[in-house]
Amino acid sequence: MNLRWGHRAGAGLAAAAGATALVMLVASPATAGPLFCGAGRGLTAQNAIQGALDDAQNSAQSEGFYGTCTLAGEPQIFETFDDPYFGHVFRAQVTVSCLP
Repeated sequence: MNLRWGHRAGAGLAAAAGATALVMLVASPATAGPLFCGAGRGLTAQNAIQGALDDAQNSAQSEGFYGTCTLAGEPQIFETFDDPYFGHVFRAQVTVSCLP
């Protein structure tokens, strides 16, 4: 079985790693702690965002970061009209930085 990657896959991975390193370098001074992601669902966009914030804070607390959490970027909101259980529903994703 040949498991060698093509030259295009290597270039793509190198570009992705470089972009990730750049984001971490730029985000580190502005945010005082590590980044945590959270996701939420709700019947309104605000409920979905609040659920995502709670999820991200719970993730931070599970790692021992009980301090203040601040948003690191804009929340991402996705609207679905054909959810099999709720019909019209909003989903949100947030990234927060939390202090110990």
